[in-house]
Amino acid sequence: MLQEERIPIDDATLVTEAKKSGPAAFAPIIERYKEAVFAVALARLRRFHDAEDVAQATFVEAFERLKNLKDPTRLGPWLRSIAIHRSIDLLRRESRHVELDDLDEPQDQRPDPLGTLEATELREQVMQAIGRLPHTQRETVTLYYIGGYSQEEVAAMLEVPLGTVKRRLHEARKRLKEDMLGMVEEVLKGEAPKEAFAERVFDLLNCYPQGRISWKHWQAVEKELRKIAVPGIEGFIKALEMPHWQTRRMATEMMEYALPDHRETVIELLKKSLSDPNRRVRRLAALSLMEVEVSFERKRDEFLPLVAPLLLDRSMRTRRRIAVLLQGGWGEDDMSAYVPLEIIAEAHLREENEQAKRWLDRLLEKHLQAKK
Repeated sequence: MLQEERIPIDDATLVTEAKKSGPAAFAPIIERYKEAVFAVALARLRRFHDAEDVAQATFVEAFERLKNLKDPTRLGPWLRSIAIHRSIDLLRRESRHVELDDLDEPQDQRPDPLGTLEATELREQVMQAIGRLPHTQRETVTLYYIGGYSQEEVAAMLEVPLGTVKRRLHEARKRLKEDMLGMVEEVLKGEAPKEAFAERVFDLLNCYPQGRISWKHWQAVEKELRKIAVPGIEGFIKALEMPHWQTRRMATEMMEYALPDHRETVIELLKKSLSDPNRRVRRLAALSLMEVEVSFERKRDEFLPLVAPLLLDRSMRTRRRIAVLLQGGWGEDDMSAYVPLEIIAEAHLREENEQAKRWLDRLLEKHLQAKK
């Protein structure tokens, strides 16, 4: 249905092949619909990396449920429905409204700090502008610009008349100023899933028995890792190099089972993960590193200089949790007195979230008291 000039095989044939041949034959479906599914998720979540995570989860679920798809010609709308439900599930789990502060940063393809700052601000401006559009216009705009789909293709995906798509785009363009419209197109096209997306999802599919994913399987993985973590340390090293953040997070979380036999290796891996492009991995790496059983002096002199800069992290949740962590908030050593004052001051000056700022106030107060 979508992008026929790029992939001439019809949806029904793709579905038939995927049902018959498994994950490898599912890859063309991912390739065809990756931008569309990402756009649907982004319209609801307004956070780029969360939209990509939902897109991956959508394709994993779609592969599991493919046998239930009765009308293969509705593959696109069916995938859209899954993406919508997964997006709603994520928002419910978080029990919060979308926070633009928690927009994920881009991957480590950063030419310079100034360029990164400008790109981040541009993305925020675009998402704020899109967020002010009515929902139906927002989804239509993201679909139209992210994948470069024609109006006819967008109408087919949304299962609405072509005239409806034209009207929504016209009204959205009126709401967006002319200069902002160009920014919207530039940012959305730049954030579309890259070529590696299909391979990443394929890796996810192949990580689980018969292409399936379940909490029972996660529990089984944890149980098995408890047994083999020590002799299998090389597996952690490889997992931390995987492109999908779920695997890197799992590896970071389970690395404790390789202690104490591989203490120094684990420490070095956690240090490296402090600069991971995913905020969850960075956050978990910091917590895990400060929990390693080494001397207070080593934590102060070696670990703290690496963890303290996360007070300036792009993610508000990371900044807040690091502020708690450095005060010994979860039973760790209290490092308040040793956090560089210039980092605390800069973090406090930049912080706009009230809850995070309160923790920074406490950190600053404890630091100053310790210096008296």
